[in-house]
Amino acid sequence: MSSSQSEHMTIFFSQGANNVNNLEKKSFNNVISSLKVIGAPWVAYYDKNFTGKQRDKGKFSSLKMITDDLDDPEIQLFEHVDFQGRRVTLRRETNLHDIDLSDTASSHKVKGGVWVLYEHVNHQGAQLVSFPGDEVPSYLPLSFNDVASHVHPLLPKP
Repeated sequence: MSSSQSEHMTIFFSQGANNVNNLEKKSFNNVISSLKVIGAPWVAYYDKNFTGKQRDKGKFSSLKMITDDLDDPEIQLFEHVDFQGRRVTLRRETNLHDIDLSDTASSHKVKGGVWVLYEHVNHQGAQLVSFPGDEVPSYLPLSFNDVASHVHPLLPKP
């Protein structure tokens, strides 16, 4: 069998249940390109200390385990910054095209659960993860203004 670089891999296992705010300290910064999660959901961040864009692909600098209560999800989306304009309250996965709010939301409040907002329908494109109690008065600093097209709450395992 011939050996090539694509045939070699290293698999890392960890049974830890702690957040990792800086993968650089673990010699993993910007080198993890995929991982398998068993159990609780996790959020992978582009930058250390749980900052920057949340990622589902690519290289990660910090990982946060989601331990929040996922029952009774509720998010309020607002058409304008500072919680102004049209307000829509959602409690389940929603394609924002269906409620005439696609590419117009500019702020939100999470009343319950953990929510993922997507740039495109069907869980595609850039994403923004928001936790219970989060009040985001403006998507402008997050480069997410007027782009959300799909939202869904993370659900507890049955």
